[in-house]
Amino acid sequence: MEKTQHRFRQVHLDFHTALEVESVGDQFDAQTFVKTLQLGKVDTINIFAKCHHGYSYYPTKVGTMHPKLKFDLLGSMVESLHRADIRCPIYVSVKWDDLAGMQHPEWVCVRKDGTLNMRPVLSGAWGWSTMDLSSGYTDYFVAQVDELISLFGKEIDGYWFDICFPAPNYSPWSMAQMRKAGVNLEDDDAVWGYARQQDLAFFERVTRICQQKTPKASIYYNGTTTPEMGEAIPYMTHLEVESLPTSGDTWGYLHYPITARMARTYGKEVIGMTGRFHRSWADFGGLKTQDQLDYECGTILAGGGQIFVGDQLHPRGVLDPAVYRLIGKSFARVEALEPWLYGAQPAAEIALLTVGKPVGAAPGVSTLHPDVEGAAQMLLEEGIQFDIADEHVDLSRYPVAFLSDCGKLSDSWVAKLKAYLTQGGKLVVNGTGGFDATSGAFQLDEIPVNYAGLAPTRPSYLRPDASLLGGSELADDYDYVFYDQAHIVSARPGARGVGEIKRAQFNRTWEHFTSHQHAPVGDGLNAPVAVQSANVLYFAAPLFGAYRTWDYWAYRAMAVKLLRGFMPPAMLLPTAPGWVEMALHTQPAGQDHPQRTIVHVVAYHPRRSSQSIPHVDQCWTTSGLSVRVRWQGQPPAQVYLAPERQALPFVVEDSYIRVDLPAQGAHSVVVLE
Repeated sequence: MEKTQHRFRQVHLDFHTALEVESVGDQFDAQTFVKTLQLGKVDTINIFAKCHHGYSYYPTKVGTMHPKLKFDLLGSMVESLHRADIRCPIYVSVKWDDLAGMQHPEWVCVRKDGTLNMRPVLSGAWGWSTMDLSSGYTDYFVAQVDELISLFGKEIDGYWFDICFPAPNYSPWSMAQMRKAGVNLEDDDAVWGYARQQDLAFFERVTRICQQKTPKASIYYNGTTTPEMGEAIPYMTHLEVESLPTSGDTWGYLHYPITARMARTYGKEVIGMTGRFHRSWADFGGLKTQDQLDYECGTILAGGGQIFVGDQLHPRGVLDPAVYRLIGKSFARVEALEPWLYGAQPAAEIALLTVGKPVGAAPGVSTLHPDVEGAAQMLLEEGIQFDIADEHVDLSRYPVAFLSDCGKLSDSWVAKLKAYLTQGGKLVVNGTGGFDATSGAFQLDEIPVNYAGLAPTRPSYLRPDASLLGGSELADDYDYVFYDQAHIVSARPGARGVGEIKRAQFNRTWEHFTSHQHAPVGDGLNAPVAVQSANVLYFAAPLFGAYRTWDYWAYRAMAVKLLRGFMPPAMLLPTAPGWVEMALHTQPAGQDHPQRTIVHVVAYHPRRSSQSIPHVDQCWTTSGLSVRVRWQGQPPAQVYLAPERQALPFVVEDSYIRVDLPAQGAHSVVVLE
């Protein structure tokens, strides 16, 4: 499928407008609309054909044009935007459609408890009617797409189909379909899987129509960039990561950096979406600071993405100039950086493997294994370059792969990992990764341990030895609590155990109870914290998932010490605190420049707050930063900051180029060429 055109400065313009809203679009002026977007340096904007409320914003014979709208708003936007060379994919809400739900209640999904999947009645709560794609609604939706194509044809730059996550349906109609298909209705995973297959059939049908009639248009189904994104890849031209970090528990500031590192492994362009809002969508009157938006844009670029900033059009059809002055300042810098963005590819030295579904995770939820998420956080803080990979990825690209505490592997994963190790790859294994509980042995003979069982207490304690200390604050005469479940193993001949796991004096129960927390350290178990052979590093204490849960610096210190010694020489070595992210990209030679190595430096400046959501609304320069980049061959001809081309001094240290950075703000770009 043809790739989308590089557009780094994009806006997603929400326009969900209920029947109760008056004077819809009555102040829209095409010339003012375009000038405001030009003030914001916008090169692409998503515009609305149909919203969650179910109303259309153009004269339609299939759906219902918003009764308070008196003209073709969508058509006016398309015409004026194309005159200004601003690309404008068309937004259509898929599964949320209140109007269709009111007109055809038989199309609305039913929850497992028998209630309609819709906004609670007599409530101002958030939510819309969720439609069943196995009902007549799909024909209605496809007719809307056909109508848009008949009206706009080759003028359509792209399609942005929203709300495409799986929605199990327990209506009598749907349950009859599932029984006919042999689905066990008592198995939530099976019901979810059936809903997923309905979605994929829908994607295939709609994409086929769009490609046949508008072959150059981009296509994206929002809600599919989850750990299962590979299933929907064939039906989309690119991937997007919707990630409004200040919106609550849904996303946060680690969501995009982690998810993007999986999305980018599919070889398609990735777009990262944040919002101009203080909180989340439709936060009228909420606005970020310049520092905050600059930081978020920098994070998106560092992860290898193009940028989408979410906005919402006032129902009267007027953009807020203040929003586009804010966006314009950030986008002006992005525009200046574009010569260093085109064709640049993120580098990676370790692949975090996504295997299976985390225990207890709801089907379809964008959740990776805690080990993977904890490892991602740790590697981001340490400047270790990584991707997140599922089974489609060619592991030979990575010197090291990381297997979570995931239990038994499929036969295909076993074969893939055996081949990887045979070809010289190195594997990091946690806890029960690749462990067959039935046989009581690991599926990979290369894992250099004999498994004895679970540690007898939870928590247990970790006593580091000299090989775990490094330059950290760890002490070799202290027992560090390990809050999660540890495993008792012994090292096989030829492998080396490091550290020691100890038990607590007892598990805390109503019979054994002392003080405020857990019992103090007890006897040693003659069991190592980790075991290392030439090509496998095994963690009996799965430090990575524990780091995600408990954020205990000691886990990071131990894990990083062992990783650094196990991995080949690092691509990049930062001298920086953990809240400074450094991402390495390579850009092939172009007509006007040689090959480049590029380091994105993003500084996170949260402040103390009574709120649970961190805000990065104030930035200050960070000094004393340095980076060493592994380099082969002749030293670079020049090192400089982009886009200013400010020359930076550098020195050659063994096989590294060391660059001492001037004081940094939210985002800097260091170029070695």
